[in-house]
Amino acid sequence: MATNITQKTKRAPRELFFHFRCTRAEIDVINAHAAQAGMRPGVFVRDLALSGGKLRIASRVDESAVFELRRLGAMLKGQYPKESNWTNEEKRHYWSAMQAVLEHADRLAGGKNEGDEHEAA
Repeated sequence: MATNITQKTKRAPRELFFHFRCTRAEIDVINAHAAQAGMRPGVFVRDLALSGGKLRIASRVDESAVFELRRLGAMLKGQYPKESNWTNEEKRHYWSAMQAVLEHADRLAGGKNEGDEHEAA
């Protein structure tokens, strides 16, 4: 039988505790930032400290939501009445709405637009 080549490398066990004091408000802020990053508060604080305050957190995106946004944009495009008597302003409004849906889907999926990663302060 073949051996598994993709085994994780072992890291040194973490056996020491580091304590510091903070106010209830500071703890609430740390907990909120950690939850927003999808991390446990201790891991969040450790990673932030070890990164020198430059922790990069990739946001987590529901791929099905991105798919649905793109599907909605395509549906809007397909429903455009080609033989309509819309004013130019109505046409621009329609196309800008469709464009906004598709751009938002791209932004969520990590496309060209910024905002996919957050820098912790």
